[in-house]
Amino acid sequence: MSTVRALTVVFCIAACASCTATPPAPDANSFAPGEEQIVHRRREIPWGPGPASVPFDCEMAVLEGDPNSAGLFTIRVRTTEPWTMPPHTHPRAERVTVLSGSIHVGLGTAATEHGGEAFTTGDYYVNAPGLVHRVWTDAPVEIQITGIGPWEVRRVE
Repeated sequence: MSTVRALTVVFCIAACASCTATPPAPDANSFAPGEEQIVHRRREIPWGPGPASVPFDCEMAVLEGDPNSAGLFTIRVRTTEPWTMPPHTHPRAERVTVLSGSIHVGLGTAATEHGGEAFTTGDYYVNAPGLVHRVWTDAPVEIQITGIGPWEVRRVE
């Protein structure tokens, strides 16, 4: 085998090996520029009045970001009474975790408070952008919502 051909084979093997090598994993303890650690202890969560966009009494806490601005946000909503949210949509995906109690989600403008899918403590679901849904509870509930702001609730009549 000629020297040129031998060097070509060695180069090809080295090039292929570098293409299949697994890149190093990012440092799990690192943050993107401008990010910092955020900690909220349950007993110290900054609860305040809920937004005017919901037709029931609730308290809300902003855990991260700003739901009224562009970018990632996480909020918690809690109620002391059963409630209903009429059919509505969101322009961006809404990720919901049920922290206590249970909620029901019915799809479409014809959804009623009978039926729907029940989600209980520990359950998680995502409402796709533009998905018409109705939400209701039979008792107090606490949920956590994560999304990309600005968070909007668009009622559907």
